[in-house]
Order: sequence, then C-alpha cells, then structure tokens
Amino acid sequence: MITHRLSTQPSFEPPVRFYKIIALSFLVITVALLGVVIFITSKKADITIVTKEDSKPINLNVTVNSKGAGVQALPGAVSSTVFSWSEKYQPTGARKINGQSKGQVIIYNTGSSEQPLVKTTRLLSKDGILFRLSEGVVVPANGQATAMVYADQPGVAGDIAPTTFTIPGLLPPKQKIVYAESKQPMTGGLRMAGILSDDDLKSAGEDYRQKVQAAFLAKRKSSGVGGEIALAVASQSIQADHKAGEEADVFTLSGITTFVAVTYNFADLAALINQEAATSIDMTVEKFLSAAEPPNVSVAHFDVASGAAELTVRQNVVVVLDANAPKLSPEHFFGKKKDEIRRYILGLSHVAGAEVKFSPSWVFSAPSVSERIHVVVKNVE
Repeated sequence: MITHRLSTQPSFEPPVRFYKIIALSFLVITVALLGVVIFITSKKADITIVTKEDSKPINLNVTVNSKGAGVQALPGAVSSTVFSWSEKYQPTGARKINGQSKGQVIIYNTGSSEQPLVKTTRLLSKDGILFRLSEGVVVPANGQATAMVYADQPGVAGDIAPTTFTIPGLLPPKQKIVYAESKQPMTGGLRMAGILSDDDLKSAGEDYRQKVQAAFLAKRKSSGVGGEIALAVASQSIQADHKAGEEADVFTLSGITTFVAVTYNFADLAALINQEAATSIDMTVEKFLSAAEPPNVSVAHFDVASGAAELTVRQNVVVVLDANAPKLSPEHFFGKKKDEIRRYILGLSHVAGAEVKFSPSWVFSAPSVSERIHVVVKNVE
C-alpha cells in the first residue's frame, strides 16, 4: 500500500509595496494628463490688429453708345450744342492818371429875389481853385440850393478840403449875398486806371473756359434735361473787347463754344466702378468699403455722327483690412511666437499696428486650436 501525502503550498501574494507603486504611477500619469489638458484648454492668444482705411485708384475706359453694346459699355447719348457766353473781368495792373475833382456845394442866397445860375457857372474857392456847376440851378430868395460841381482843370489840385466859394460871374455886391460852401472834400483829381496786360487776358481766358462750361451746365439743368453728363469742347472762339496795354477798368470776353455732351446714367457707371474695384482688390486680405469721392469723368473720344463716345473714368475707392480675410484665419498663427505673429501681421496691407497677448503669462507660443485664438480688427481714421 502506497501512502500519498498531500502537500499544499501557499499561493503567492504580491507585497503591499507593489500596489503602492502601481497606485502612485497611476496618480502621476493622471496628474500629468490633467496638466496637459489644463495646459491645452487654458492656453489662449488674443491678437489685436489696428488697421486704417486706404485709398486705391480705379481707372476705366468706358464706351457710351445708344445700346450700351460692348465690354465696359453704358447706354447713353452723344450730342453737340453751340453756346454763346460773355464774362466781365478787371485788369490787375493800374496806373495813376489825372481825373476831374468833383463834389457837392450848398449855394446860399440872402437876397430878396431868387438867383438863377446856368450850367458851367464858375465857383472860385478862397484858395483860388476854380470849379464849375455841373447843371443849372435856381437859388430861392432867402434860401439855399445844393448843386454838383467839378474842377475846371483836371489833376490833384482840385482835391481840396471843405471851403467857401465866391461866384465871379456875379457883380461884386451880388457876390456878398450869393455864395457857396462845401461840407465834404472834393475828390477825383487823381485816380487809378486799369491797364490791361497779356497776363490779364491769359488768366481771364482760363477762367472763362471754366465759367462757360458751368453756365452751359446750369442752362441745361434749368431746361429739365436729365441724366449725368460729361462735356468735351469741339471748338471755341474767344474775343476780348480791349487789347493788352489799353486802359480799361473792366474788359469783357465773349465767345462761341461748341460743346459735345455725353449723357449716361450714373447708377450704370457706379456699377462698373464697383465691379472693377471688386476685381482689383486682394480678396485674401482686404475689402472694398466705398468710393472716396465722386468719379472724375472726362471725354477721351467722341463721334457725334455715330452717337458714340469713350469716357476716361478715374475713381479713388476706400479699402480696408478685412477682419474675415483668409490671411487672418487662426491657422496662420498656430504655434508661433509673439514676434513671429507681429511680423506676419505688419506685413499685411492697411495695418497700422498689432498687439499680441498670450495667457497664461508663462505661455510663449500660440495654441494650435482655432477656438483658442481670437483676432480683433480695429479701424482708425
């Protein structure tokens, strides 16, 4: 008989230290992962861009015809009108010349009968300067009358202060009771006379060309003709009523101008300008705001017979940095440092300044998550 001995060996139990190591490792990993999560979720970049509006020129050549047929064409009309106009001007040059002193006197009559005095009656000042009546006058008895007088001789000698006058044509006894007195100085013995020069004629001619166009447009508007208009001068003849070197206080320019009027609808032209502006701006960084000023429209060519013309259009439009531009999308800033972001932004059009802030304060690069990057665009005048 074989005897079997059942031997039982105790099972292996890991020491408590082993479990502690596992627990601590798990805790460290958990804390590390939590730190990474906190780092990623708290990391943020605030980018403020200061931008300014800029002006961009738009140049167009636009065809105008009755049907608006063609590329960059407008429907419109082309017509010609002969227009006459005159404008007065003053010369800038002047010289002193002798004139006739004039003034007013009061004639007294202390006698008992009226005293008639004919035109050109002499009046002699107490200093011996002779004047004459401009018109005849009757001085009532024991009364007075006012009359205009002028100096007998031209020149500055006639410019005298208020004084008394005798009337040499009357008998000596009569001169004592009929006499005159001035209350104001006599003036006009020396005056400035305009002298027309070549420069006067030249500058007046330039001004005339502007004013005759304004006069034509005003007359057209008053007649009720609608539509926008561009003008060209087909022919013009201007004449002055005085020559250079002649004395003239005022001179007149008169002329006959043949205007060619190109009429079109402004809304149609604005649509073409907006279309051209949209194609000429950089859509990745800028956007078109508005026209900075009314367009400058001139007539380059015209053919009245065929009713067609070509307009040259120059327009300045306002553009600005687009806050939603592709070049400002967050992925352009992923992982970049402040200086890198600032250099990139300042290299864009219409940017006046940039400020970059990271948070928390110990972060040195932008996050790589779009939602954690905020871009703000501020416009300045």
